[in-house]
Amino acid sequence: MARIAEDSDFEALKRLVDDHEGWTLELSKSDTQVYTRPVAGCNFNMVKIHTEFADVTADILFDVLHDPDYRKVWDSHMLASEEIGILNVNNDVGYYAMSCPPPLKPRDFVLQRSWLDTGPLGEQMLLSRSVPHKMYPPKKGYVRAMSYITGFVLRTNENSKTGCILKYVAHCDPQGTLPPWLVNKVTHTLGPRMVKDLKKAALGYIGWKQTQPHLRKPWRFPEEISGPRISIEDCLDTVVVPVPRMLPQTPTTQPTANGKVTTGQVVRSPKVMTPTTPQNIPTTIASSSSSVNGKKEEKKERKFFERKAKVDTKLNASNTNGCSSPNMSNKKEEKKVKKESKDDSSVKEKNKVDGGLKKRRSLLSLKF
Repeated sequence: MARIAEDSDFEALKRLVDDHEGWTLELSKSDTQVYTRPVAGCNFNMVKIHTEFADVTADILFDVLHDPDYRKVWDSHMLASEEIGILNVNNDVGYYAMSCPPPLKPRDFVLQRSWLDTGPLGEQMLLSRSVPHKMYPPKKGYVRAMSYITGFVLRTNENSKTGCILKYVAHCDPQGTLPPWLVNKVTHTLGPRMVKDLKKAALGYIGWKQTQPHLRKPWRFPEEISGPRISIEDCLDTVVVPVPRMLPQTPTTQPTANGKVTTGQVVRSPKVMTPTTPQNIPTTIASSSSSVNGKKEEKKERKFFERKAKVDTKLNASNTNGCSSPNMSNKKEEKKVKKESKDDSSVKEKNKVDGGLKKRRSLLSLKF
């Protein structure tokens, strides 16, 4: 999260750029040296650059690093830059998006900047790092990169009244799928290129500033600040976790470790319905009409299975004697059983009809 930089932070920045213990010199060309150092727990190296500008003062270089309008002119990699707000006169928060070589997606940052100017004969320092902001979450089409530290220390060159010494340190994670070895290798070339672009921009700053409708420098004169005031609470690293919908709860009181009583929530467990098993299903039939029909059906089925049992015994006996093939005999016996069952039903129907005729004849023969 964001926090206001203190004097101890700037002292730590100066120690970081001045102390070479644990650093490896990767490049030494003219007045520029590039150092790298591994960082425990991270695959990306920290990079440090020392350079001298013979014809650029520290004041001009400090203005170039701050001026957001001029950054749009000289920074060819910048895609977007927005001032989110001011924390105080020496701390602000901004959004920055930059292009990357294809086919890589562009990267963007939300950065808090802190600066300190100790006077014309002293040092000018600028320190920035990534912070979250509730109004600037990661967006589609960009990879949200992480800057752990980016610092500039500007000092007047004692050997030249018009020159300055620039010391730069950075430790960034571009995120995405970039291999660390590639990023560490490219850093050696990007550092000197950045220094070259910065020097060229510093040489043209005074002429560009005079052509602008205003000459304001709010990083030097706080009364010229026009950005919105924001709170540190807007830059807290909070994660919203969805709470599942719970059943009705009943409050209970529970003592804590310090002896205080707090109100807790106890969730009532829902009733668990046990599935009905076949053993729990009753097999008796309560309806009288259904029981009568059931008895008739049972008699029919009993007679059918009795006849079928007799047929099966005959088939088994014939199979043991080897009289006929079981398949053919089974089919014949099944047909015979069906025929007998039909005959039984036809006989019953015939008996019913004959009985009805007898009753009718007896009624006709009655004499009144």
